[in-house]
Amino acid sequence: MYKDGMIIKINKDFKFKFIRSENTMIGEILEPNPIEALGLPTDSYYLVSICKFEKEGEKLLYPIADNILLKGSAPPYFDEEIKRILREEEANLILEGTVFHPHLERCISYLKEALTSFNQEIYPNTKTSCRKVLEEIKGITSKWKTVDCSESLCEKLKAVINSLYSFASIGGPHKGVATKEETEFILKTTASLLFYVNSLLKNQRVSESPCTN
Repeated sequence: MYKDGMIIKINKDFKFKFIRSENTMIGEILEPNPIEALGLPTDSYYLVSICKFEKEGEKLLYPIADNILLKGSAPPYFDEEIKRILREEEANLILEGTVFHPHLERCISYLKEALTSFNQEIYPNTKTSCRKVLEEIKGITSKWKTVDCSESLCEKLKAVINSLYSFASIGGPHKGVATKEETEFILKTTASLLFYVNSLLKNQRVSESPCTN
């Protein structure tokens, strides 16, 4: 919401229906109306992100556009928020467009939570979700003996995972600092690690027994 030179973040889901008025389509928010529930003024400007629609007479939800991001018109004071929403959706599209190994399915939902929390500037939650991803990866890699037929590389990878897991604990599930910069570092590193481990699994580049020449 924009009012008196300030932006107030609401981040509430809502439903609405379209009503045709002459040559214009007007969206009417259905109950529960988050604007009314929060006691917010109706004479302010609001930025909304529309992602799904329901056809009349059906109960199925359809995406607005598969693998496409569409940006409508909005006053310039919402520019930063629009960029944030687009970044979040672009990241989700990358995740949804990647074929992940079945062992990593839970990691995907955790990473999506991390991306959403980061873009909403809830950094402790971001770190907590990253830690969940890393915990899953730790469990998967614990029995590995080699990576690309190298025991040394495997051990170094496990060391990186353990260090990142420990680093993500501060200000996440446990009390401590959670700044934007180090949270972004943890998020990006966790995402890169997830894609790397996915490649290892999909291409059968790991072994639970030493390689024999």
